[in-house]
Amino acid sequence: MPNAAGGRRRISGVWTLVIFGSIGWWALGHPGYHVGGSSGAPALLQAPTQAKGSPSSTPSPSGPKVYAVGQTMTNGAHQTVTVTAFAQGVAASAFSTPSPGDQCVRVQVAEFNGDSSPWDLPLYELTVVDASGQSYDSLSSLDCPSSDSIDSLVPGGRAPASLYFEVPLSGRLLLQWTPSALNPNSVYNTELKAS
Repeated sequence: MPNAAGGRRRISGVWTLVIFGSIGWWALGHPGYHVGGSSGAPALLQAPTQAKGSPSSTPSPSGPKVYAVGQTMTNGAHQTVTVTAFAQGVAASAFSTPSPGDQCVRVQVAEFNGDSSPWDLPLYELTVVDASGQSYDSLSSLDCPSSDSIDSLVPGGRAPASLYFEVPLSGRLLLQWTPSALNPNSVYNTELKAS
């Protein structure tokens, strides 16, 4: 755009921020890529490299390990989640009932923060996944009782919690723990069977 002196106006600072911000957001959604260069060669984005003959980092077709009720799942930050009990057919909330073909289930968990930093909103990392792959969080259904909440666990902190989910009446159910939204490939599963 011409300015008052007849030259072009520079808006490069704003556009640079928009462009690099967009690239950064894109890179967050594609954890295999990183911003930067290697061997002194400048690059905005580099694809992950894999040596010949090395195994792929993609999970096997069977997916991540599946834990049983009572087994402890531990992430790289030494935070743990243990499903201590599971119950199906839990009474609905006082305000509403589940949709036809659905039920309320209760998942009791015990969490421990073995990291040196506080673990914020640890229950938000837990969902239930049904046999078709649909995910359910404990906050979206008013048809089931209210779930417990934990704002934060300090280093060394422990807490039990009861979570309620509205899920289909039949089929396999997994409690899925995704410790980091920035790394959706880090997933832990516990098969939910009545204890």
